[in-house]
Amino acid sequence: MTKKRIGVYLLVVLIFIFLSLFGYFIWKRYHFAVTDAVFVQADRIVYVSFPKINGKLVKLYKKEGDQVKEGELIAEIEPFDYEKKVLQLEETVKEISSQRASLLDSKVKLEREIFLKVDQIEKQLESLQAKKKAQLERIEALKARLNFVRKDRLRLENLYKEGLISEQSLEAKETEEKELAHQLSAEREVLNSIEREIKALEKSRSIVENEKFAVKSLASQIKALEHKEKGLLNQREEAELYYSYTKLKSPVSGLIAKKFHSEGDVITPGEPIYALVDPQTFYILVLLEETKLKGIKKGAYTKITLDAYPGKVWEGEVEEILPASAATFALVPRDISAGEFTKLAQRIPIKVKITKGDRSILRVGLSGKVEIKRDY
Repeated sequence: MTKKRIGVYLLVVLIFIFLSLFGYFIWKRYHFAVTDAVFVQADRIVYVSFPKINGKLVKLYKKEGDQVKEGELIAEIEPFDYEKKVLQLEETVKEISSQRASLLDSKVKLEREIFLKVDQIEKQLESLQAKKKAQLERIEALKARLNFVRKDRLRLENLYKEGLISEQSLEAKETEEKELAHQLSAEREVLNSIEREIKALEKSRSIVENEKFAVKSLASQIKALEHKEKGLLNQREEAELYYSYTKLKSPVSGLIAKKFHSEGDVITPGEPIYALVDPQTFYILVLLEETKLKGIKKGAYTKITLDAYPGKVWEGEVEEILPASAATFALVPRDISAGEFTKLAQRIPIKVKITKGDRSILRVGLSGKVEIKRDY
């Protein structure tokens, strides 16, 4: 085979390869929209800070790129002042609680003593009232008998004057009358003694009843201490909350994207310590030229490669085609009011949801290339 013929074959082969590649390129561009304006983004970037407290940053547990779990301890502020306040309030609460318990014990004892005294006095009064009633009955009986004897004595006096009875019979009746009168006087004295005892017991009962004011005073003091204790408990709860703020915990699971401070820095409330990225919210932002939008629809298959990881492929689908071009929200938008401007292909932001691939190695801001399958 001559060199000339070999050269012709090679030329034919090269032309065939070129035409095949060109055909594949045309086919690829017809069925896929391809662009390298691709960036990794995240829907959720969380700035973590110490709420409501300031102080010296004594410990940072994570560095940039580290993984964290929700609730994991990531930083600490010097806790001494906050811990001291909690301990002081706890001691004060214990003291107030002890005072309240002591007063409550005194109140219970006093109430029990008052109850027992009143009960005893009431029983004694009940007994004396029964004695008084019985004594009155005896006195009434004596009075009736004395009246009967007195009438009988007057009758005997008349009979004696008429000489119908002896002097001894009259004297016997007079003696009986005197004895009954003396007995009646003694019984009345017993009645008076009973009434004096009743009055003394009623006075004692009044004194005991007045002790109930002391019970009310103790109850008032106990209530005041309860109110004070409640206020201190609220203060302690707030102090414990502030003390808990000295330990910064991650609100989400994710990656440390940025560390803003070093140990020893003085931190103010709300000042960011870390920026966390939630890997589950990674997505691909595609800035697609307006000339390539034909056939691009929501749900379209997408193939993604990133410059940082040659050979690795991620798959996804179009989640959203945003309704405004990227230039619309530029800080210095073009002025087209005069009608003079250089025509440029605008780029439309497209959000791509990642459906397949290793999310753990993704980082916000990585760039790459994307192929979006067209649907005609």
